[in-house]
Formats: sequence, structure tokens, C-alpha cells
Amino acid sequence: MAVFKLLLVLALIVYGIKRKFFVGYLLCLAGIAVPLLFGFGPLDVLQGIWGTCKSLDFWRLFGAITIITILGQLLKAVGSLDQLTDAAQGLAGGKKTATAVLPAAVGLMPMPGGALLSAPLVGEVLKNDGKSPQFMSAVNYWYRHVMELFWPLYPGIILGSAITGIAIQKFSYLGMIMSLTMIIIGYIFFLRRIKNNNHRAHSFKSIVGIASAIWPFFLAVSLSLFGGLDIVPALIIAVIMTVLTNRRTWPQLWPVIKSSVTLRLFFMVFGIIVFKDLLELSGAVADIPAEVDRLGIPPAFMIFVVAFLSGLLSGMVAAFVGLSFPILSGFLYIPEPHLGNIFLTYLSGYLGMLLSPTHFCLLLTTEHFKADLGKVYHMFLLPLIILAVVGFTLYFLGYPWNIISI
Repeated sequence: MAVFKLLLVLALIVYGIKRKFFVGYLLCLAGIAVPLLFGFGPLDVLQGIWGTCKSLDFWRLFGAITIITILGQLLKAVGSLDQLTDAAQGLAGGKKTATAVLPAAVGLMPMPGGALLSAPLVGEVLKNDGKSPQFMSAVNYWYRHVMELFWPLYPGIILGSAITGIAIQKFSYLGMIMSLTMIIIGYIFFLRRIKNNNHRAHSFKSIVGIASAIWPFFLAVSLSLFGGLDIVPALIIAVIMTVLTNRRTWPQLWPVIKSSVTLRLFFMVFGIIVFKDLLELSGAVADIPAEVDRLGIPPAFMIFVVAFLSGLLSGMVAAFVGLSFPILSGFLYIPEPHLGNIFLTYLSGYLGMLLSPTHFCLLLTTEHFKADLGKVYHMFLLPLIILAVVGFTLYFLGYPWNIISI
């Protein structure tokens, strides 16, 4: 059965992570295994791998993550990250607020691997607090994603709105309550453990300081959102402007580039994409609904299984929306939109995505802090379970309670 085969592959990935094998290599091997398990031959697998290698989307993604890394390292080299963290700590709540605001602010800017940019900021804020790499990874990962449940600039929200035919404002509204819940849960489990080091806030001055410290990042996002540029050239322009305004020379810039572009980073990105591509090649996810239906499982559980596994296996919001929404169309928007089921589908896929061992932000964050991935999971698993319980309770209570019309 498709479900059991996919769960076997996932179990092997988790086992490999626990044994501290490099995730990039694990995902390459898992990607090869999936189509073989579903009856495809070695030639089909090779063609799938070649398809990934020549995919412009893969190289665009790798380029974006690489340039994000370079920009983050460059901002650190010119002192902008120090300025940013100092400014954020000037907000009411000091380090507590800064630890949440910095990754959440980066989360407003939808770009792949964005947690890699916020990770050094969180690390700088907490550098003298004696927090473990696991704690810093978990809190950065958690608050980096609080906006992704409703922020209308995210590809998953845009794609979900387009597929279901619901206005993007209304689609965004559905997830807003879960973002607020996530912020509260994050405070209970993470922020309460951080000391407030600022009892005299200077909020306006801090906001100006934050904006002036990361203007290159806002420049890249503005060029992409409002100027129509692809994110890669927009990021390149931001890097160039940062170099020029800070009068950096090539000999000063080269060490930053050299430390940012690594073979390990390449295989991290390649492993994730080749796993996703070969999973799609196998048709595995598409077999799940029929199997669940044959077992007489209730629609709500079927929605959860399909969306959750899509998120768990892909590790990307746009991917789980693109995979699960069409498969579940009869429950979501055919013959007409069902807001409650759409909410449940997005939430279930989101939960799977956050738990996914293929998720860019999770892997890049733990890699940055040199954290134990298993211990990071252990740290945010209970908060995520509570988030799920709140969301599922809302669903069974009839959310969104007809507050909005379709």
C-alpha cells in the first residue's frame, strides 16, 4: 500500500537523521528508493534525477539560498546585524521581544530558506544567555513561520486562493487565528525562558534602527514584489548595493562568498528537490486518497492524512498545497468552496511541513547553530501538538463560524 511504503521511507529518513547521517545524502537515497518501491525502473529514476539537474527551478532555488547566505554574512561583516539586534532589543520586552520579532520580521518576506537569515540575528541576541543550540534553533524556526499561515505574499496562500477560487483576503483570514495561537504558544514555551534586559524601551528609535540595518533585504523584496524582478537578481542587486555603500573591495568580499558557497549547502538543496521530484514521479501521494476511501475512513481524517503526508514528504507549503488541494478537490471546492475543510487542509499540511525532515528552514537553522536535529524536534514537538489540538478543535466547532461569506 502506498501509505505504508511512504511511511517506511520516512522512517528510514528519521533513522538516518538519528544516526547523524547528512540529510542531503539521505534525501537523495530516499528519493531514489521511492520510485523503485512503486515499480519504476532504474532508467526512470536516472531520468528523474537528470530532470532535477537541468531544472531552472532547482538552480533558481539554490541561487536564492546561496545569495541569502552571502547577504546575511555580508551584513554581519559590515556590522549591520549587530545594529539590528541592538535596535530590536530596544523594543519593549528587550531580548524576549527581539527573539520573536527578528525571525517574524524576516518571515514577512517570503523567500526560500529565510530562517537562515534570521538565525544569526537570534544567535546574536542570545549569545550571552547560555541557551543551547537546540533552543536557539527551535525558537528561530518557530517564529520564522508564524506569518506563513496567513500572510498573503506567501506562495502557498496565493496558490491555495487560486486553486479554490476564494479571494486571497478571505483565504488569508482563515489562518490568522492560528498565527495568533502560534505566537502565544511560542511565548509560553520559548520566550518566557528569556530574560528581559530592557526596562526602558525606545520603540520609535528601535524601529528606525531595524529598518536602517536591513535595508538591503527590504530592497530585494521591494524589487521583487513591486519591481517585477525575480528574487535572484533582486538579491544580487541588494548584495551589490551593500558592497558599494559600505565601500567593500573584492579581497574583502571574496572570503564572505567562499564561506557561504559550500558543497554541503548544494547537496542539502539538491537532496530536498530531487526527493520531491522523484516522489512526484512515483505518483505515491496520488494513491493515498483511494486507499483511505477503501478503508471507510471519515472525510476529515482523509483530509488530514493526505495534507499532512503531503507536507511531511515535501517540506514546502506551495508543494503540499499543489499536491493535496487538487487531490482533495471534492472536499474543498467542488461543487462549491467549504471554508472549514480548506482551513483543515492547510493546517494539516502546515503541521506536516513543520515536522518534515526535508524542510529547508529546519535543516538550515540546525546547520547554522550546529544543533542536534533530534533534540530540536523534541523541543518544538509539544508546542506543535498543542497548535494542532487548538486548530482541530476550532474545525470541529465549526470554524470559521460563517463570519465571512465566500
